Amino acid sequence: MSDGEADRPARMTPAEFKAAYKSKGWTGRLLAERWSYSVAWISKVGNDPERDQIWDDAVRGLPSVK
Repeated sequence: MSDGEADRPARMTPAEFKAAYKSKGWTGRLLAERWSYSVAWISKVGNDPERDQIWDDAVRGLPSVK
């Protein structure tokens, strides 16, 4: 394990991933528009429990749109 891995938050489950962006007022469609991906791609990434950590970091860092 490298030094940075100990401080990294655990990977989100698919339910946690969706709850994280919804809690900030986002939808899959809005994320797709913001990140220039298709709605299907956002859904695929969100439902992948082995998604790259960058996606979890991106969702955690979203601004609130509420």
